[in-house]
Amino acid sequence: MFDEIDNRGISKFQVKSVLVGGAGVLADGYNLYSVSITAFLIQKYLNLSSIELGAVIAGTYYGAVIGSLLLGFLSDKLGRKALYGIDVTLMTIGEISQFFVGNFDQLLLTRALIGLGVGADYVLSPVIVSENSNAKDRGKLMVITFAFMWGIGAVLSAFSYQVLSYLGINGSILWRLVLSLGAIPTAAVIVFRRKITETVRFASRVRSDPKELERIKSETGFKVDTIVDRNPSSFWFKRSLVVIVFSSLLWLLYDMYSSTFSLYGPITIASNLGLTPVEFVYAAQFIAGIPGQIVCIFLIDRIGRRKMITIGYAGVALWLGMYAILLTRPSVFGISDVSKTLVGEAALLGFTFYLLNYFSSALGPASVIGSAMITPELVPTKIRGRAQSISVAVDRLASALSITSFPLFLSSFGLGALVGVYSTIALVSSIIALKLIPEAKGRSLEEVSGEESIKREQEHVS
Repeated sequence: MFDEIDNRGISKFQVKSVLVGGAGVLADGYNLYSVSITAFLIQKYLNLSSIELGAVIAGTYYGAVIGSLLLGFLSDKLGRKALYGIDVTLMTIGEISQFFVGNFDQLLLTRALIGLGVGADYVLSPVIVSENSNAKDRGKLMVITFAFMWGIGAVLSAFSYQVLSYLGINGSILWRLVLSLGAIPTAAVIVFRRKITETVRFASRVRSDPKELERIKSETGFKVDTIVDRNPSSFWFKRSLVVIVFSSLLWLLYDMYSSTFSLYGPITIASNLGLTPVEFVYAAQFIAGIPGQIVCIFLIDRIGRRKMITIGYAGVALWLGMYAILLTRPSVFGISDVSKTLVGEAALLGFTFYLLNYFSSALGPASVIGSAMITPELVPTKIRGRAQSISVAVDRLASALSITSFPLFLSSFGLGALVGVYSTIALVSSIIALKLIPEAKGRSLEEVSGEESIKREQEHVS
């Protein structure tokens, strides 16, 4: 249906989609890591209990549930273009507002407002980038937009904290500034997002708009005919339900451990390894995360999504399993005992296991599943927004509950037991990806989702 687009190489139009879409994801990475890095200051100056701090840390996730469902469903009705920019506007308002909060309720409200924008962005940006990408490069474009830009955001949060601390800014102002600086990337792209064209596929398949198609042709050089999908949304939803369920489950399982590590890693894991939060973020991203993402960018369109996920998860399961054994049965490694803070050989070994786990995750699960790539590639254009919104909402709600309950589980069962559970989750997820998720490598969105075959069947019948 869209051979001219799918058979071309990467265009300036696609690069623009990646940069404009990636800014929101960068801000999300910044937001999540900045609240983790400054958590001890927030708790100190707002006098928060552990439960309140957990709620603040998970606040964006609760907001994302609502934001994803609301704007996701609307994007299939009104179009991607009509809503793009609202997401980063909400994020910008919430991020700036954090500087002025004075208590728990106000901070939680601003974090939830940011979450509304994040949830919407996690629907709109993956859908837009996937619908504008060519078939043979779609994987790498989505990894750059999401996994890579998210990692850059995490690094920038640590850098902001480090610079402001070096300048001697008082702690009561420091945490407010660090959190609020997340508004810079989102504010910078509001206008650009409002001015983008509608996606090629929505303008052709869902809501025929000759003027928009002419704009698309002028900007991209793609000549796209109107190929309106006459099938009702319910038809596609029933056909895609199994895929939506399993892709949502895969993302849910991924974020149960990934988001917890992202938010509590600079606090809990760093403390266990004797590192400061900033040292932990730099090491995780520069030694493991970004190198793993770069490898994934080069391989994902060559060997496929399922293989990358399976290989990555095998590494995650192995190295988290080794880390769990180190924490619970150190004698296996010839170490007599460990405490809440690993030292010497135990610390070096634990850090190695964690970094190898982080690299393995970036190699596959974080770059493919964490890039919100699965659902947009597997469902038809007519329901792509709402299907993605369901995946995001399910994932964010489960992650929020997991993040909120993490301190309780940590005190009850210990870090070693929890890391062991996360290792098991990785193993289960690799099986789901290998057995139940279709491969999208090098295939058009219409071929993967079944739109192409249905269109041929209908033409044959008529």
